[in-house]
Amino acid sequence: MEDLIGFINANKNRLKILEILESKGAAESTRVAKIARLIPSAVDNLLEGLEANGLVQKTADNKVELTAEGKSALDVIRALSA
Repeated sequence: MEDLIGFINANKNRLKILEILESKGAAESTRVAKIARLIPSAVDNLLEGLEANGLVQKTADNKVELTAEGKSALDVIRALSA
Protein backbone atom coordinates (compact mmCIF):
# COMPACT_ATOMS: atom_id res chain seq x y z
CA MET A 1 0.00 0.00 0.00
CA GLU A 2 2.90 2.36 0.75
CA ASP A 3 4.01 2.21 -2.90
CA LEU A 4 0.49 3.07 -4.06
CA ILE A 5 0.28 6.02 -1.70
CA GLY A 6 3.60 7.31 -3.04
CA PHE A 7 2.39 6.82 -6.61
CA ILE A 8 -0.80 8.79 -5.94
CA ASN A 9 0.93 11.57 -4.03
CA ALA A 10 3.60 11.99 -6.74
CA ASN A 11 1.01 13.77 -8.91
CA LYS A 12 -1.77 15.85 -7.33
CA ASN A 13 -4.02 15.20 -10.33
CA ARG A 14 -4.05 11.46 -9.57
CA LEU A 15 -5.53 12.21 -6.18
CA LYS A 16 -7.99 14.66 -7.72
CA ILE A 17 -9.22 12.01 -10.18
CA LEU A 18 -9.63 9.39 -7.46
CA GLU A 19 -11.61 11.85 -5.35
CA ILE A 20 -13.85 12.71 -8.30
CA LEU A 21 -14.58 9.06 -8.97
CA GLU A 22 -15.29 8.48 -5.29
CA SER A 23 -17.76 11.36 -5.08
CA LYS A 24 -19.39 11.10 -8.52
CA GLY A 25 -19.20 7.35 -9.12
CA ALA A 26 -18.34 5.77 -12.45
CA ALA A 27 -17.84 8.33 -15.20
CA GLU A 28 -16.49 8.69 -18.72
CA SER A 29 -12.96 10.05 -18.88
CA THR A 30 -14.19 13.19 -20.68
CA ARG A 31 -16.53 13.95 -17.76
CA VAL A 32 -13.70 13.41 -15.28
CA ALA A 33 -11.54 15.78 -17.34
CA LYS A 34 -14.26 18.43 -17.32
CA ILE A 35 -14.82 18.19 -13.57
CA ALA A 36 -11.07 18.19 -12.87
CA ARG A 37 -10.50 21.01 -15.36
CA LEU A 38 -7.80 19.04 -17.12
CA ILE A 39 -7.08 18.26 -20.76
CA PRO A 40 -8.83 15.00 -21.73
CA SER A 41 -5.63 13.42 -23.07
CA ALA A 42 -3.87 14.16 -19.76
CA VAL A 43 -6.73 12.50 -17.86
CA ASP A 44 -6.53 9.48 -20.17
CA ASN A 45 -2.81 9.14 -19.41
CA LEU A 46 -3.40 9.50 -15.67
CA LEU A 47 -6.22 6.95 -15.78
CA GLU A 48 -3.97 4.46 -17.57
CA GLY A 49 -1.48 4.68 -14.72
CA LEU A 50 -4.19 4.44 -12.09
CA GLU A 51 -5.68 1.41 -13.84
CA ALA A 52 -2.28 -0.27 -14.18
CA ASN A 53 -1.89 0.07 -10.40
CA GLY A 54 -5.34 -1.37 -9.69
CA LEU A 55 -6.82 1.87 -8.36
CA VAL A 56 -9.48 2.29 -11.05
CA GLN A 57 -11.09 -0.02 -13.57
CA LYS A 58 -13.09 0.32 -16.76
CA THR A 59 -16.72 -0.69 -16.75
CA ALA A 60 -18.61 -2.53 -19.49
CA ASP A 61 -20.12 0.77 -20.66
CA ASN A 62 -16.68 2.40 -21.14
CA LYS A 63 -16.70 4.37 -17.92
CA VAL A 64 -14.05 4.38 -15.21
CA GLU A 65 -14.73 3.58 -11.57
CA LEU A 66 -12.80 3.45 -8.34
CA THR A 67 -11.77 -0.03 -7.19
CA ALA A 68 -11.79 -1.25 -3.60
CA GLU A 69 -8.01 -0.79 -3.63
CA GLY A 70 -8.46 2.79 -4.82
CA LYS A 71 -10.97 3.48 -2.04
CA SER A 72 -8.61 1.97 0.54
CA ALA A 73 -5.74 4.13 -0.74
CA LEU A 74 -7.88 7.27 -0.41
CA ASP A 75 -8.80 6.27 3.14
CA VAL A 76 -5.12 5.85 4.05
CA ILE A 77 -4.17 9.19 2.47
CA ARG A 78 -6.93 10.94 4.44
CA ALA A 79 -5.89 9.24 7.68
CA LEU A 80 -2.28 10.34 7.14
CA SER A 81 -3.40 13.91 6.43
CA ALA A 82 -5.53 14.17 9.57
